[in-house]
Amino acid sequence: MNGTELINKSKAWFDHEPVEVHQGVSVHVFQYGAQWMHARMNDLSPTNTFPFDQSIRYGLYGLLKYGICLGSFLLSCILLSRIHIGLLPLAVLIFYFVEVHLLFLFPLLIDRVSKPVLTSICITYRIGIVRCIITVMQIAFFMMVGLFNLRKPFQNWYIGCLSIVLWYKNDVRDRLYK
Repeated sequence: MNGTELINKSKAWFDHEPVEVHQGVSVHVFQYGAQWMHARMNDLSPTNTFPFDQSIRYGLYGLLKYGICLGSFLLSCILLSRIHIGLLPLAVLIFYFVEVHLLFLFPLLIDRVSKPVLTSICITYRIGIVRCIITVMQIAFFMMVGLFNLRKPFQNWYIGCLSIVLWYKNDVRDRLYK
């Protein structure tokens, strides 16, 4: 499925069952997000359910993932600006190039897959790095635009996250458990 299809399927599901995280912004954002994602994965695949594992350090994995992505973005901004300021938009592509390598990290952690970082990287290349970047950028754009909806600024964020869960379910999870 492409980004538009994933977003449309996620919108339809979310319109039917608008489940949101009811926690304030905190240092536990990755833990709360993983719990939300776990519940959606169980909703979408009731035959492949696992209890949520509180012992997994979702916060550390989140810091690892986004620390590497943001570090790559900032470093590329510095290096590209030294060449020419007009190259700075390429830093966004670099961010997403790095990010898609860990695209399925949280669903894999939730499913207790051994070596989740390596597995996520392998899955990204199996699906296709360019396809992953294009799809993720479509979903990310949808999520960012949603932040301008002052009444429900995070609704698109949930729909975007659900898109990743659906993608994981359709292209990864169902193959892991066959």
